Amino acid sequence: MSDKNTQQNAVLELWELLLRYRWRFILPAFAVTLGVLAMSLFLPRKYKSEATFERRTDMVLTEMTAKGATKNFQEPRTSLVEEITGRRAVDELISQIEPRLEKMGLIKSELDRQVLQSNIVRGTIVHWDIASGALDRVRVEYVNPNPQVSKIVVNGLVTNYIKRTQDSMDQRLKESGEFFRQEVANNRQVIEELETKLLEFEINNGDLLPESANSMQERLGARETELQETIAKRDAAIVRARNLKEAIDETPPTIVENITAPNPELTRLNDKYRKLTEELTNFTDVLKMRPAHPDVIALKQRVAELKAVIDSTDKTIVAQEQLKSNPKLAELELQYTQAVGEREALTRQIEVVTDQVAKMSAQTGDMFPVRSSYRKLNRQVEQAQRQLAFWEDNLRRVDMTLAAESGNRGIQLDFIKPGGIGAKPVSPNLAQVLMAAIGLGLMAGALSVFFAHRTDESFGSGAELAKAFDLPLLGTVSELISRQHRQTRRVRNMILYPTNAALMVAALIAMATVLYLDLEKPDTLAGLRAKASWVFQLPSAEASDTNDTNDTE
Repeated sequence: MSDKNTQQNAVLELWELLLRYRWRFILPAFAVTLGVLAMSLFLPRKYKSEATFERRTDMVLTEMTAKGATKNFQEPRTSLVEEITGRRAVDELISQIEPRLEKMGLIKSELDRQVLQSNIVRGTIVHWDIASGALDRVRVEYVNPNPQVSKIVVNGLVTNYIKRTQDSMDQRLKESGEFFRQEVANNRQVIEELETKLLEFEINNGDLLPESANSMQERLGARETELQETIAKRDAAIVRARNLKEAIDETPPTIVENITAPNPELTRLNDKYRKLTEELTNFTDVLKMRPAHPDVIALKQRVAELKAVIDSTDKTIVAQEQLKSNPKLAELELQYTQAVGEREALTRQIEVVTDQVAKMSAQTGDMFPVRSSYRKLNRQVEQAQRQLAFWEDNLRRVDMTLAAESGNRGIQLDFIKPGGIGAKPVSPNLAQVLMAAIGLGLMAGALSVFFAHRTDESFGSGAELAKAFDLPLLGTVSELISRQHRQTRRVRNMILYPTNAALMVAALIAMATVLYLDLEKPDTLAGLRAKASWVFQLPSAEASDTNDTNDTE
């Protein structure tokens, strides 16, 4: 309650000071605000230009042409930014637009060229409006004091990037085409050699070749597969049994269970805390002691210390410990018994299947190596034919892509929105300027009031005077105001002060309006300036015409 009253008194004192020195607050705040707004009219303007292009990726064609090319064109974003705004791209752009900028008077020396190059590298920003595997929509931004330069830079960077990308894709397709032709020739030669070997094998081993499906071979393959699967299951069962045995050895047969009970010490402390709280309530509510009373302060300190002790005291204590059997051990022993039984059953099954496979292998005899070699040759021929078809299909698509006029080279680039000349500046920002002007104005007014109050040695009341000279105060006399003085004060309060305030507000509104037109509506402000210049030039033109007429007469 006391803190709240203190804050209210402080706010009232500040308000009284502000009313007392109101003009020392208003005048500096007005001057600084108006000065900041006026200075903002002379700050350098910066204009932004944006250019947008789309990058459509044919994933099939791009992955296909990745073989045989010396460069992978599926670039990450960092590589795309480097391609657009890197040092090499900026040097290429400046070499293209340097004659035009020299005519505009923007590049007069090598230093100007280096400054422009550094500004383009640091000031060009690349954004992704859409980013996916098949479509990227990229927006390039650049800010410069000259709107024409901003437009030239963003359009030039995007145009050069598109041209470099298309040239690079053409070169890549040509390299991929040469690679595919070489692979087609190599695969045709391999197929001819395999077909010759297959023909010789059929002539030499005609009686042992498989003419129809053989049940013995199928059964042998099935048994071998079954044997491998059974061995894998047995190994898994052995590992599982070993792990369960280790877990059983590590698991204790009994576990300790704790029985907890409320902490009697905590109960005693809570009772003591409740008594102290009731005593504190009696002091403040019944005995009406102030918070600054020594007994109240000491009692509060004891309550706080006791509260800290209660917070650090355990709420429960271990009353009893008892041992009981571990249920997890019984579960592990059951699982171990099952794993051992499964392992023994799989071992017996492996022995049976192994005997069957050995008997079937002996029955196949010499027929199996011959048929295996024959099938291996057939597989090699089929694989070589499939590989040849794959390379021929890739080569055909590359040739069609190079012959097409659509520009689709796996990555299709469209310049969908060239950059234009900025209609209004992006810097300085109107909202930031207004906030800075208001903030600096309020700060200047506050400093003026502060120094005025610190340097004011007058007394505002009789109590202050009596306190300063340590004299008793018997009474005070109000200010003696004459009729003329009262009329003068009334005129000042009703006419002069409102007029000054209205003029200040009008000046601030006019300056803010001019700044708004200059930053947000430059075309409108230029039109108003043109009309004003025409109006002022018209009387002078009429006067010159009159003088010419008189001279002629």
